[in-house]
Amino acid sequence: MAISICYKLHMLASLQDLCNNVHMALKYVLLTLLNRKRSTGYEIVKSFETAVGYFWSASHQQVYRELAKLTDSELLVFAPVVQGDKPDKKVYRITASGKRELRKWIEEPIAESPGKDLLLVKLLNINKANADTLLVELDRIAQIAAQRLEVYRAIEQMHYKPARVRKLALEDLSLYLALRKGIMSIETQMNWLDEARQSIVKTLGSPPNP
Repeated sequence: MAISICYKLHMLASLQDLCNNVHMALKYVLLTLLNRKRSTGYEIVKSFETAVGYFWSASHQQVYRELAKLTDSELLVFAPVVQGDKPDKKVYRITASGKRELRKWIEEPIAESPGKDLLLVKLLNINKANADTLLVELDRIAQIAAQRLEVYRAIEQMHYKPARVRKLALEDLSLYLALRKGIMSIETQMNWLDEARQSIVKTLGSPPNP
């Protein structure tokens, strides 16, 4: 008997609740970064392209917009720095109110939020007519994941050899753990993509069209 779309969506939503990544407001990411050290807006934006990018992404527009909000709320302050021929820059630091806000957030349980997965939505539409197209999409996503995994493993090999990990300070361990989560998440994703592909091919009863 065919399973209804509503039932499928309910099952997927239930599974999504179990495996959602932790979501943080950009506000707390910025407070966290500035609690570690004072930084310019440019330095903060660059951090999203490196270490912070393991677990959070934000455009430079989003970063500067949120910095302005946090400054208006007196959770941050900045000191202007004159640079001669270059435009003046702002060096941000967290205030006592910002530290209290961050500490309060750390002590609160994280509320899970529903995620979005367009691939699962596409798979809800699978039939014999479009199965080959969806198999190509699975392969494409797997290839991207493999490339990302290669980069993450190279970073781990270069910067986090076992002897160094054992000597990491507690404050520095978090970035390594973020990298490890990224590696393990991609490995899980690739395993699922492979299982999904094999299941679809088996159900079709014949190899997909080349």
